Amino acid sequence: MLHPQSKVVLMGSGETGPSMVAIHRKLLAEITDPAALVLDTTYGFQENADELTAKAVRYFAESLGVELAVATLRRARSASPIELARVIAQIEAANYIFAGPGSPSYALANLAEAGVGAALSAALQRPVTLCFASAAALTLGAYAIPVYEIYKAGADPYWLPGLDVLAGLGLKAAIIPHYDNREGATHDTRFCYMGKRRLLELEEMLPPSVSIIGIDEHTAVVIEANGGVAVAGKGFLTVRSGGREIRIGAGEQTTIADLGGAPQPLLEDQGGGVPAANPFAEALARYDAAAAIELLAGAVAKGDLQSAIGMLVELGAALDRGFADRRALLAPFIELAVSERSLARERQEYGTSDRIRAALAAQSVLLEDTPGGTVWRLID
Repeated sequence: MLHPQSKVVLMGSGETGPSMVAIHRKLLAEITDPAALVLDTTYGFQENADELTAKAVRYFAESLGVELAVATLRRARSASPIELARVIAQIEAANYIFAGPGSPSYALANLAEAGVGAALSAALQRPVTLCFASAAALTLGAYAIPVYEIYKAGADPYWLPGLDVLAGLGLKAAIIPHYDNREGATHDTRFCYMGKRRLLELEEMLPPSVSIIGIDEHTAVVIEANGGVAVAGKGFLTVRSGGREIRIGAGEQTTIADLGGAPQPLLEDQGGGVPAANPFAEALARYDAAAAIELLAGAVAKGDLQSAIGMLVELGAALDRGFADRRALLAPFIELAVSERSLARERQEYGTSDRIRAALAAQSVLLEDTPGGTVWRLID
């Protein structure tokens, strides 16, 4: 069942270019506290993988004003259980999950082996936006075109099983980005470099219940959990199903039913509902190392490897943040500085007062002057 605020966004291309800035901004503005994450798997085999990740992080920071975390899954087979669990944990914590260019076949092999497809499907049960573009968009359907193998290596047309995440929205489809590509000049590279001849061959191989969803370059298709579909950007959404073809332009809307699917049941919005208890996370939150170690040791003793790995991932994140109560550690020093600032204000030494405030702000300490005195808080 879907959360009413979940959505899947499919981009035909240009996902980190100027043409998509307004679309990303609108999507992020609909999220109260964006926790954005990029999956690097689609291009994990490329020698410039680090550069592509840095480009995405820079794009989100400079164009969108959002910090982009990185979930690294370059090669699932060589990743440790801890590394795989960490990627799943990052997906579970994010509410804006982004992926883009690369090889769909490489991405599928690694994402499926790591269980990422199941994690993405489960994510739709909470408020989340899955924003997948180009090669990544191909992976979300029931079937995917192995573009490199057919276009570059000359393999006969065939389909790969997709992650089928769109099935959670009631949609059995094959996604084809770069639908209006014209790079071939003298030869047909539409339909993600397949051309019309190969597209028709591929279409014949699909079960009748599976539609083809084509997305033009620099175009986004927003599929809402409530069944609504909107097109934004420069081009068209094309749906081929049951021998018919419909085109929907930017600014127009349609429904999942028109894409060949049926809307799925929605979860009631739980709002401030109480999440399931997690004793290990609760122990970390109260800085109770003894209780956390006891829980971890208990999982190991019972042979519950999956739970133990999950706890180690949570512990690693806590250690990265600094496993200590920052407020309790810093309080004596901050209160001394606040006291000195109050004395400076009484002496009308406002330059000194301002310097103390600025120095504390530089250390993420925010002061607020109230009728009852100055109060302070730490900025996360």
